[in-house]
Amino acid sequence: MRASPGHHENTGRPHDPQNPQNTFITGYLDVDRTPQFPFGYGLGYTTFEVGAPRASLARITAADLRRGATFEVEVPVRNTGGRQGDEVVQLYVHDPVATLVQPVRRLRGFRRVTLGAGERTTVRFVLGAEDLGFWTNALDGRFVVEPGEIVLYAGNSSTARARCTVTVA
Repeated sequence: MRASPGHHENTGRPHDPQNPQNTFITGYLDVDRTPQFPFGYGLGYTTFEVGAPRASLARITAADLRRGATFEVEVPVRNTGGRQGDEVVQLYVHDPVATLVQPVRRLRGFRRVTLGAGERTTVRFVLGAEDLGFWTNALDGRFVVEPGEIVLYAGNSSTARARCTVTVA
């Protein structure tokens, strides 16, 4: 079963993989509604484990973000295979309760790391207002950063499940 997170808006009747017999969904009923391969999908000669993201803070104010404040997100990565290899660690952001519907996930950063067999590292991303805010549909096109919980996902594709939350006050 494949998940379908990506840079698209959530629908009023999203597909529920836990309840496949539900026919009241947005999309086709007779074919899989997910892409053949998720964004970021790739194969290599070794395997990696991408851990859950950890934000350097649990809470930040929208005013501080608008004034230029940033925070760091750390993602642990470990080569679990028997060979050296490259992995692309990706960080996605989701604002589930914005006043304007936001994409299910927005790619906000990615880093390629090369690790030998058994090696581990921590990948760091810096997020600020431009990563957590959005442009309105108003004629003046205002950029806003709203209060609320922001969900951060990390992994090696757009189907990443490891997550943490940061509250914008």
